[in-house]
Amino acid sequence: MKDAKAALRKEMKARRSALAAAHPQAGEAMASAFEARGNWPSAEVVAGFHPFGSEIDPLPLLMRFHARGYGLALPALVESAEGGQMIFCAYDPIGALVEGPYGIWQPGPDAPEVFPDIILAPLLAFDREGGRLGYGGGFYDRALDYLKAAKRGKDSPLQVWGVAFSAQEVARVPTEPHDQRLDAVLTEQGVIEIRKNP
Repeated sequence: MKDAKAALRKEMKARRSALAAAHPQAGEAMASAFEARGNWPSAEVVAGFHPFGSEIDPLPLLMRFHARGYGLALPALVESAEGGQMIFCAYDPIGALVEGPYGIWQPGPDAPEVFPDIILAPLLAFDREGGRLGYGGGFYDRALDYLKAAKRGKDSPLQVWGVAFSAQEVARVPTEPHDQRLDAVLTEQGVIEIRKNP
């Protein structure tokens, strides 16, 4: 399984780099496609991420959520007993960000931790069953475990939406029991609903 994931990661990193170079406005197209649906979710806080490398840019979509009164959050890596934990902190679009581990911009240490209702998650590959291939560090899987436990019993369960170029779709993502599944995928061509197993 690990070999299959490693091989797919290598292939998809190259594919995504080519897609990002060919479609620099894909993030704006994704935001416009989502807005055109006119189906804004019932949620208070939406978490995105600051794009890194060839990731599709979710910030145009986050700004549309912000304009409609949603609270925003970004992931932040903090020290923990395990060496590093990803939490989500409040994000003010006009506030300053700091450079975190791996060179990724994140809210500063004074930003309060929040518990989002929707998380926009980066990825390397996805499938129609909700499979998500991440980068191999397990940060999102552990953070989602933590957040789902925190929201258990609440009226609105946590939703995880992958954000990707449409060409990052594959027939099947190799998954393991700890891998968190997606509820939907947002692309520059529109929203892909995930087939739910009965």
